Amino acid sequence: MIMKEKQMQISQTYRADSAPSERKSALRDMLQRLGSTLLMCTLVLAATGSARAAANAQDEAAVRALGDGFAKAFVQKNADLRASQFAEDGTFVTPQGDLLQGRVAIVKDFGTEAQAVNASTQAAFSNYRIRFVKPDVAVGDALLTLHSVNGPDGQVIPTIPVNFFFVASVTAVTG
Repeated sequence: MIMKEKQMQISQTYRADSAPSERKSALRDMLQRLGSTLLMCTLVLAATGSARAAANAQDEAAVRALGDGFAKAFVQKNADLRASQFAEDGTFVTPQGDLLQGRVAIVKDFGTEAQAVNASTQAAFSNYRIRFVKPDVAVGDALLTLHSVNGPDGQVIPTIPVNFFFVASVTAVTG
């Protein structure tokens, strides 16, 4: 077997640690600026996200407050206050499935429900699921639990769960 030997000619050898210091310095500066820029972008995005999260928490608390007001007005037998949380042309479907159109019809129906309330009646919302489909529009559902409610036959019903589905929106208030 015959082996040939061939030599390669290399004009210059490059090593990673032997680059000119100017190029290293320029590269290092560029990487540091890039890193600083990315850090600043991350901080800005985090601050923006935190501000939006805080606004969402406030908005969600406002939607929950509507539910609390509704439950309180039920126990107080205040049909007008309960209905005031609906738009003038709002729609409400009763637990029995009756479709009420407009605040006048809602007040009328809520007024008849006052007979269900007694001295020990309690009402509270729970299990809220709220989703903002726009910054000023929320879609949600919650469970309204009524305790110690008078039934149609006069007997006290210990607990009545009522599933609520709703759309809440922010409206401009002029003063």
